[in-house]
Amino acid sequence: MARKCGCFERRLSRLFYVYGRFLARHPLVILFVALAVAAVASCGVVFLQFESNSEDLFTPDVSRARDERTKIQGLFPTDFDNFSPARVTQLNQRIVQVITMARDGGNVLREAVINEAFNLRETIVTTTVVNENGTVVTFDDLCAQVGGGCPVNPVLQWIMLARQYNQSEVKVPYPSVTFTTGGLTQTVSLEFHLGGVQERDGFAESAKALAFFVYLRHEPEDMNELSGVWEDAVADVLDGFESQELSVVYFTSDSIDEAQQEMAVDVMSYFSATFIILIVFAVATCMMKDWVLSKPWLASSGAFSAVLAILSCIGILSTAGVALNQVAASMPFLIVGIGLDDTFIMLAAWRKTNPFSSVEERMGEALSEAAVSITITTATDFLAFCAGSITPLPAVRVFCLCAGIAVLCDFFFQLTFFGAIMVLTGRREAANRHCYFCRKVLSREESPSAWYSLFCAGGYTRRDSLDSATSETKPVDHIVMTFFRDSFAPVVTHPFSLMVICVVYVTYLLVAIYGCCVLQEGLEMKNLAEEGSVTNQFFEANDEYFIQYGPMVSVMVIQKLEYWDTNIQRDVQELVLDFEASPYSRGPDSTEFWLRSFIAFSQDMGVNITGGDTFNSLLRNAFLPSPQFSRFQEDIVFDDWGDIIASRLLIGTMQTPSTENQGNLMINLREIADNNNQNLTVEVYAPTFTVLEQFLIILPNTLQNLVIATLAMLLVSLLLIPNPVVSVVVTLCVISIETGVVGFMSHWGVNLDGISMINIILCIGFSVDFSAHISYSFVTQSRRVPARERAAYSLYSLGYPILQSAVSTILGISALFFTRSYIFHVFAKVLFLVMTFGLVHGLLFLPALLTVLGLCGESAVVRNPVATMDEEAEEKKTTESGNLEALMHIRESNV
Repeated sequence: MARKCGCFERRLSRLFYVYGRFLARHPLVILFVALAVAAVASCGVVFLQFESNSEDLFTPDVSRARDERTKIQGLFPTDFDNFSPARVTQLNQRIVQVITMARDGGNVLREAVINEAFNLRETIVTTTVVNENGTVVTFDDLCAQVGGGCPVNPVLQWIMLARQYNQSEVKVPYPSVTFTTGGLTQTVSLEFHLGGVQERDGFAESAKALAFFVYLRHEPEDMNELSGVWEDAVADVLDGFESQELSVVYFTSDSIDEAQQEMAVDVMSYFSATFIILIVFAVATCMMKDWVLSKPWLASSGAFSAVLAILSCIGILSTAGVALNQVAASMPFLIVGIGLDDTFIMLAAWRKTNPFSSVEERMGEALSEAAVSITITTATDFLAFCAGSITPLPAVRVFCLCAGIAVLCDFFFQLTFFGAIMVLTGRREAANRHCYFCRKVLSREESPSAWYSLFCAGGYTRRDSLDSATSETKPVDHIVMTFFRDSFAPVVTHPFSLMVICVVYVTYLLVAIYGCCVLQEGLEMKNLAEEGSVTNQFFEANDEYFIQYGPMVSVMVIQKLEYWDTNIQRDVQELVLDFEASPYSRGPDSTEFWLRSFIAFSQDMGVNITGGDTFNSLLRNAFLPSPQFSRFQEDIVFDDWGDIIASRLLIGTMQTPSTENQGNLMINLREIADNNNQNLTVEVYAPTFTVLEQFLIILPNTLQNLVIATLAMLLVSLLLIPNPVVSVVVTLCVISIETGVVGFMSHWGVNLDGISMINIILCIGFSVDFSAHISYSFVTQSRRVPARERAAYSLYSLGYPILQSAVSTILGISALFFTRSYIFHVFAKVLFLVMTFGLVHGLLFLPALLTVLGLCGESAVVRNPVATMDEEAEEKKTTESGNLEALMHIRESNV
C-alpha cells in the first residue's frame, strides 16, 4: 500500500529533480520570466478598489433580513416629514448620535454641565454646508422632522421650557416626559436620552450621560449625499469642541465604514516595519561562521519573492474587479510568513547536498526533496482557502480568495525567482566567493591572518576538493541542525520523555476541549472601529449607559384582513400577546399597535366599529389624521378600494448581554412569527437583524469549512506522503492543532465571528505545514532504520527550518499586536496560537508519536535518479554499525 501511495510522490520528486537541473542551467532566463510575470500581474493594482461597507461585508449573501427590509421599505416607507425613530428601517440611517458626560464623572444634570450641553446643541444645529450650486444648506433643511420640528434632545427641551416659566429649580421627570403643544399631548421616553440615572419620586435626581439624536433625511439620493456632507461637517465640529465641563463622543452613519478604510491604510505602515524585521531575522538565521556558506542575499530574496506574490495577487484580483477590504489587508502578513517558510525549507535541502557536486546536481537534489514538501503545504493551504471561499460572508470569501491566489503566486515565485537566485548563490559558493561582496576568498585553513579569518575567510580548501573524489565529504552543518540531532532528538525520543510528553499532551487537549465548550459567538460593532477612537469610545459609553433596552422590532402582518371582524381582531391581538410573552419582550407598555389604540379611541368616541364602512371611515377620517395618532399612518397599507392589505406593530425588546443572545432574540421572534397559531402571514424585522444574521451561519459554516479543508488535506497527504498511516497521523495532528487553537482562542477572549472564522480556516493550511514536513522526512527513510533514528534525522533535517518559519511568522504578525484594530488583533492572536501549537506538534508531539508507532512500512525513499551506489546494502551496513552520522550522510546523498 505504501509503495502505491508513494508512486505519485516519486514521480513528482523526479519531475522537480529534472526541473532543478534545468533551472541551474538557465537561471537568468527563469529570473527574467519571473520578473516579467510579476510586472504584468502587478499592473492591475491601478484598478484597486476598496469595500468598506460593514453591512455588505459581514452579512450573508442570502439574507432573510435583507428580504424583510426590502418588504418593509416597500410597504412602509419612512416619512421624513413625520419621522418616528422607532420606525427606522435602515441600518445606515443618516444620523449623528452624541453622548456627553461630565468630565469629572459626576451628574450631567448640574447647571454648569447643562449650560455646556446647550452650547453643544447650538453648535450642532447651526452647522451648515454648501451644495454644488453654492447654496447654503442648514440643519433644518436636512433634518427628519418630528412633530413639525427637529428636536435633538427632549431633556434639554424640557429644561428650556421650565426656564421659560422661571422655575427656580428644574426637575426632569423620569422615565418619561409629557409635552403639551397646541392642545396636543405627547409623551416621550427619556430612557434613551439619559443614562446612569438615579431616580427618586418620578424624577431624575442625577444622571451620568446625556444623549443627542440628530436624524437626517437619506432620500432621495441627492439629499442622502448632502446629509453625508453635513455629517462630516458636524464630526469636524465635534472633534474641535472644547469644554471644561463636558466630554463628548459621537457616532455617525459613516463612522464604521470610515474606520475600516483608515485601519486598512494604517496597517500598511506596520507591514513595512514587519518586512524589515523579517529580512533582518532571515539574514541573521542564514548566517554562519563561514563567509562563503552564509547566504544573506538569498534570505532577503525569499522575502522579496513573497512581496512579488502579494503584488501579483492584488493586481490579478483588481483586474478581475474584486474589491478588497480591511480583512484582506492582513493577507500580506500571512504570505510573507508562508514565503519565508518555503525559503527555509529550500535552504535546508540545499545544505544537505554534497558541497562538491555541481550546482546543477545540487539544485536537482535540493528541489527533489524540498519542492515536494512545499507542494504539500501549498496544496493544503490553497484547498483550505478554497473551502473558505464558498462561505456566504463576503469579508471571509474575499480574504480566502485573495489568500488562495497569493499562495499559488508564492509557490510560482519560489520555484522561479527564488530558485534562480538560489542557483546564482550556488555558483558564488562553488567559486568560493564572499557572501556579501562576491569576491573570491581563501578558506579558514588558508587564511593569512586572524582578521582575514574573522571577516573574509570561508568555503573549502583545494585539498577538500581533491579529497572529495576519494572519500565521503560531509557538508558543513548549521549549529542548530546539529543541536536538534545530537541533543534535542535523543531527549524527545527517550522512553521517560515519551511518558512526560504523553501527560503534557493530554493536559493540553483537555484544556483545549474545555475552551471549545465555552467559546462565545458574536461580533460587536465597537470592534470594527479602532481601539481608543471616538467611535470605539462611543460604543463603550453606549454599552455602559444605554444598553438596557434592545431595538424596536417591526412585526408585519402581510395579508388582506377584515380588521373590523371581531374574530380577526381576536386573532391579531393573540398574536401580539404571543410576542409580548417572549422572554426578550419588554411587555405591553413598550408595544405600539395601531389596532389596540384604535379600539380604545373608538370606545372613547362611542362608535361601534364592527362594520367595515364605519371602521374604515373612523380610522381614515378621524383616528389617523389626529396629531396624537398620526405616527400610525406609516403602519397601515390600504389598497385602491380602501381595504387594509398590510399592517405593522412595534414590539419593544430587552437588551441582551451578548451578541450571541441578540441573535437568539432574533431567532425567538422569528419562530413566533413563523409558527403563529392564527395562520397569519407574519414577518419580523429590525435594522440590526442584518448584522445578527451572521450568527445563524458562523458555527455551521466554520464546521463545514473545517471538514472540507481537513478532507482535502488528507487527500493531498495520501497523494504526496508515501505512507497512508502517516497521512492519517498528519490529519490527526491538524485536528489536534485546530482544537487547541479554537479552545485557547476562547481562553484568550476571542469570540467566534466572521473575523476569527477566517483565521480558523487559514489554520488548516498552517497546521499541516510543520507536521507534513516532519512526517515526509520520517517516512522517506528506509524501514530498516530504527524509529528513534528516523525521528532524529527528521529533526536534524527540518527542525531548524521549522523553528525559523515559526519564529519568522510570529515576528511577522507581532507588529499587529501594536495596532488598535480588533480585526488585526484577532489575526495576530490566532496565528500566534497556530504557530506555537504547530511548532510544539511538529518538534515534540509528532516525533514522539512516530517513535512510539515505530513505523515499519516498506521503504519509500526519494531516490537520486543518477545515483550508482547500492543504497540498500550501504544502509544495512551502516545500521548494523550503529553509525548514525554515516547513515545521515547516506540519506543526504540520496534524498
